Amino acid sequence: TLTINTGSVVTTSKVKEKAASRFGVPKESVVLRQDEDVLDTWYSSALFPFSIFGWPNQTDDLKTFYPGTLLETGHDILFFWVARMVFFGQKLMGRLPFGEVYLHAMVRDAHGRKMSKTLGNVIDPIDVIEGITLEGLHLMLEKGNLDSKEIERAKAGQKQDFPSGIPECGTDALRFALCAYTSQGRAINLDVNRVVGYRHFCNKLWNALKFSLRAFGSEFKPNATEELSGKESVVDQWILSRLRAAVNEIDTGFRDYDFATVTSVLYNFWLYELCDVYLECLKPILKDSDSETLSTSLNVLYTCLDTGLRLLHPFMPFVTEELYQRLPRRTSDCPPSICVASYPENAAAIDSQLEDDFAFIQDVVKATRNVRQDYLAPKARPQVYYVCSASSVVETLKKFELAVTTLGYAEKIHCLLNEKAPPGCAVATVGDKCEVHLLIRGLVDVDKEIQKLESKKEKVAAKLQKLSEAMNVVDYATKVPENVRQSNEEKVRLNETEMENIVKADRKS
Repeated sequence: TLTINTGSVVTTSKVKEKAASRFGVPKESVVLRQDEDVLDTWYSSALFPFSIFGWPNQTDDLKTFYPGTLLETGHDILFFWVARMVFFGQKLMGRLPFGEVYLHAMVRDAHGRKMSKTLGNVIDPIDVIEGITLEGLHLMLEKGNLDSKEIERAKAGQKQDFPSGIPECGTDALRFALCAYTSQGRAINLDVNRVVGYRHFCNKLWNALKFSLRAFGSEFKPNATEELSGKESVVDQWILSRLRAAVNEIDTGFRDYDFATVTSVLYNFWLYELCDVYLECLKPILKDSDSETLSTSLNVLYTCLDTGLRLLHPFMPFVTEELYQRLPRRTSDCPPSICVASYPENAAAIDSQLEDDFAFIQDVVKATRNVRQDYLAPKARPQVYYVCSASSVVETLKKFELAVTTLGYAEKIHCLLNEKAPPGCAVATVGDKCEVHLLIRGLVDVDKEIQKLESKKEKVAAKLQKLSEAMNVVDYATKVPENVRQSNEEKVRLNETEMENIVKADRKS
């Protein structure tokens, strides 16, 4: 038997010549027989949507599963394969083989170059999943069919892109990254460092569940349903509202095949809302709360974990399954695996007012932390005074007092309405209705802080002077684009506000 695979058109005469040469026989004695069970690649591929179900026999599978719903493929074979499947489906089956086609992007390297062995930028998914050293990458080149010059060029490319090799990232991180990259259009510029970032995200999931299981304890039994008790705190209500928002945004994203938005929503919910905010707010409740308050918050936490894992499962199937198996079950008839658990959808409406209030609280916390970072040691717990110009702001701060105190690392907060804070405070503003006054007298070296303020004042003054010169040139209003003018005006406003805060802090020092 002689197999000829030249990748080009060959004639019978050429095949006979090659066979005669190969076996050392006269050309006239060679007999050719074409295999009767071989189709052209694209011809057989065109039959794929129905041949796999037993066609041309009218099998039960064919009746049940043809036509399909969705074909996922690459745009580079749209006419080679997809068009042929459509033609054959209509001709032989009388129906289209699928209703929708989702075209995925082509994976390129971090610089946008097509992956090429000679460039040394080919990324094997297994290497990203399991990790590989730089020496291992070089060894893979040497096992290939490149000549010595191309090997050296490829090694240089690998050394530039992966100086320490490729760290082990795991299947879930790679899968999540590829879905998150879909916003780039027809090409994915795959940066391994971003995949490493999602591996860290997996670690964050593990740590969140470990913390939660310790909080639950061995005796915790979640409520049989997600129905609320009516005794949830404002922070409990906020995280549940954010969870409902995530469910609705993800549902919309899946319907629109907007996987980049879906992954972004999942990442933000788990990392920035559940871990960075809600779990932090839970810590004082776990230390000092009555049993009813604690039970309510733990059930809210369980709902967030259970729903959050099910939302994340299509993108990170392995870590979510592992974590799901460690959660206690609401009832004995709950699904044994996250693979067969229902996917969250059609959540209730969010609490817009509550979310607006908490967005303001987060701005307050951010301003408090920034001032604290500028002046105090990490473990310091200062008194913080919030000077407000509206009673509604005071009410909002008091409603979220525990969250502000916890997230702002304050010993105690004081909400003042049109009153002055005590002397010795560092100052920051939150909008036009709230000022943060962080009491630093006795906690810092005042003389050094005054020197810092003077240095800051000089830098801000220099920025304002530079902006003023730029905005006072001849024909500024007509020659400078509107967006640049607006940007400069915003910079002036921000720097003037910062200067006012520095002056206030200097007076109080």
